[in-house]
Amino acid sequence: MRKQVNIKIGDLNPPQMFNTEFDLSVGDVVIVESPNGAEWGTVSSEPKEARGKHGQLNMVIRVADDNDMKTITDLRAAAKNAIKVAEEQIDKHKLDMKPLEAYYTLDGNKVIIMFSAPGRVDFRELVRNLAYALRARIELKQIGQREEVKLKGALGPCGQVCCCVRFREEGNNINIKMAKNQNLSLNPHKINGMCGRLLCCLSYENQHYADMQDKMPRWGQEVETPDGRGIAQDSHLLKETVNVKFQKGDQTRTACYKLCQIKCKGGKGGGCGGRCATDGCRGGGKCCKTR
Repeated sequence: MRKQVNIKIGDLNPPQMFNTEFDLSVGDVVIVESPNGAEWGTVSSEPKEARGKHGQLNMVIRVADDNDMKTITDLRAAAKNAIKVAEEQIDKHKLDMKPLEAYYTLDGNKVIIMFSAPGRVDFRELVRNLAYALRARIELKQIGQREEVKLKGALGPCGQVCCCVRFREEGNNINIKMAKNQNLSLNPHKINGMCGRLLCCLSYENQHYADMQDKMPRWGQEVETPDGRGIAQDSHLLKETVNVKFQKGDQTRTACYKLCQIKCKGGKGGGCGGRCATDGCRGGGKCCKTR
């Protein structure tokens, strides 16, 4: 039965889906067909049964044998030499770009070179000179800051190796709204990673914060509490508490309540959404317990 499997070609390319008729395991080196011809890659997920339309996916040709592994070793050495040649040619042409990684297709006829640059680069003359020096077809791919850090590696502000290096494949779904949901300072030095872009970890707890934002009363919203009506002030999303201001004449006081102890008089947010209904909650049910 035909299956589908994710295979990572090179160190920077995200995993791609391939059809396979082989029993594969994570970490296996395989030979695949691609738009560039035959390439080698590493299996990054367990094969699973193919569903839906899968006829257009490229195929896994075979599991790499001893001859393939020798060829791959030679190609890796050739790729290191290609980087050195590229650096020399870039200096010669005085281009503002930095080569980072290179890899060859299995037949050795094409080399793909990854590079970073602050802007667009006219490298047409460079490609011609590289093709002559390396005796191969050349493809240059510009990558962003996040991909550069993923390739080179770095320590994040938490002291751990960056998530994109250890396990995270994609980070394009991270946006500034996630930082706002978590009431974080929008100081770039605090919410940006080593790549200069938003921290990957902003997305890890975002769904919980977004859900709690919808349940919490808005600032200035009228709410009903066990002590009467008041006006919602600050809220603490993790503790699920709300500060409520009470006004009586010229005197004001503020008290803190669990989310399930209050009920909104209008608008979105407020209340535990019935989570405590089975507990007869009056501030002592499951959602009121200290986290």
